[in-house]
Amino acid sequence: DALLFAEASDAPPLRRANYSIALFDGTPDASLADHGPWLIDYALAPGPIRRVLAELAAGPVGMSWLVSAYPFERLAAELRERLDVRLPDGRTALFRFYDARILPDIARVMSDAQRTQFFVATYDWLVEVDGRLTGVHPHA
Repeated sequence: DALLFAEASDAPPLRRANYSIALFDGTPDASLADHGPWLIDYALAPGPIRRVLAELAAGPVGMSWLVSAYPFERLAAELRERLDVRLPDGRTALFRFYDARILPDIARVMSDAQRTQFFVATYDWLVEVDGRLTGVHPHA
């Protein structure tokens, strides 16, 4: 998320651009968008942004890497739809799937149907923590 990104050494501020979308934009948590999770197109991101992403992936914070055929805006919309989950008691909670440190554990407890539904927008979903790359999505 943007708070962890900002803590990286010499991190430039994240800005909405053709390569970056704040996932909380357009949600009830929009007031937190600048500090929440972002989708960044690595291929289009400028060098300083790419450097910080690599730094985070090499450390304990980690990074999620997604491969998708979906257009960038559509992928962001799909991810936004997954930000909230309904708890058994009916309350809604933030689903921190964007946290590379916990997504592998979350994916392990999903049923096959839940995994298929959750990962439908991606071909590969990997996480890198401490420089170790782990496939989370079945195709990874």
